[in-house]
Amino acid sequence: MKKQDRLHFGIDILDSEKVALFYSKLINQETDHIFHSAQYVDSAYLKNSLFLIDDVPNYLESEVVSNGADIKIKKINTYEGSLINLRNYGNLDSYLKQEISPQRRSALKRCQNRLDLCIKPEYQIYYGQITRAEYDSVFESYKRLLTRRLAQKESYWEELDYWEERYQITFDLINKKKACVLVIYNGKDPISIYINSICKNTLEIDVVTYDIDYSKFKLGFLALTKVIEWAIENKFDLIDMSKGDFYYKERFRNKVYTFQKHIIYDAKNMAILVKSNYLAFKLSLMYKLLPILKNWKINKFYRAYVYNRKKSLFKGYSNEYSVERDNSLEISLPEDAELIQLDNDKYSFLKKTFMDYLFLSFEYIHDVSIYKSQNGVESYFFIGKNKKEKVIVKRN
Repeated sequence: MKKQDRLHFGIDILDSEKVALFYSKLINQETDHIFHSAQYVDSAYLKNSLFLIDDVPNYLESEVVSNGADIKIKKINTYEGSLINLRNYGNLDSYLKQEISPQRRSALKRCQNRLDLCIKPEYQIYYGQITRAEYDSVFESYKRLLTRRLAQKESYWEELDYWEERYQITFDLINKKKACVLVIYNGKDPISIYINSICKNTLEIDVVTYDIDYSKFKLGFLALTKVIEWAIENKFDLIDMSKGDFYYKERFRNKVYTFQKHIIYDAKNMAILVKSNYLAFKLSLMYKLLPILKNWKINKFYRAYVYNRKKSLFKGYSNEYSVERDNSLEISLPEDAELIQLDNDKYSFLKKTFMDYLFLSFEYIHDVSIYKSQNGVESYFFIGKNKKEKVIVKRN
């Protein structure tokens, strides 16, 4: 292993099985399980070195005990994390009844019933086995869906920067049962994807994305309930939803914790000692100031700034049209109307409008015919068993 100044706790240490190089003890305080225990760390490896380790959850009690060297650790609190402790729940229903309000449970059930009625989705968990073709298809879809979502929000999420890195490592992790991927399919098309790391009795949610065309169905919430159900059935104790102020995390979590940065260094080396103290001071000050900057909405301005800098990534994803809907009873097809198929890329812009129609009309996707007319204006007709709708498209 090549020495580096900065490492990620999950990818570079846990996934790479390098825990013993840096920690003599790791105990999961949520479950009282000993994650790792050894008498000493490898003092020779850490001698004359300084490592900054990112994203260590503080529910893992950590120690660094060295033999024949003065290896120290400094811990700096950073962001809040969200956790679901599953130890008291035997199934999904018991978790939902205890942790989710009746109103939200009712909304979830309504969206699930509507999804099953309108598209009859298929659910797939890839764990322990995935073909290369399936894997490539999922990851291509994940990048496309995430890019569309960020273009819609006009914001940037650093996950796009790590797409290639995650793509390179996750195939082997799935087949070694160190990761799992939940995919909701409409036919052959992934419409929601959860990519999760697995570390002993903890499932860690790394990536969440969904097709914004299906936004009325609340796919992100429904997919999370499937992840929770699978985790309970497979005897996981925890679901770590990581950091980020996302609505779904606040609604589903039952614990919060704090991420830390760990500075592990050789205190006998004077230059390293000075550097570690300066780094700890700088990081502590920065993370104390972050809540103030957040109140000033600096984080949103920064994400918008990065989005504008990387705008070339989102080319072709912007909306350049608006729609007017008419679902009156008097709708009739004009003589020039022609039958079209939404799987033609030419009409992909219409997909969200069509999915909204299915949701609101209680229609099954294969019971609806779609027609196009250009009798004066660009207009489309959804003709289902229960309801008709006319959509007029206005190009910006």
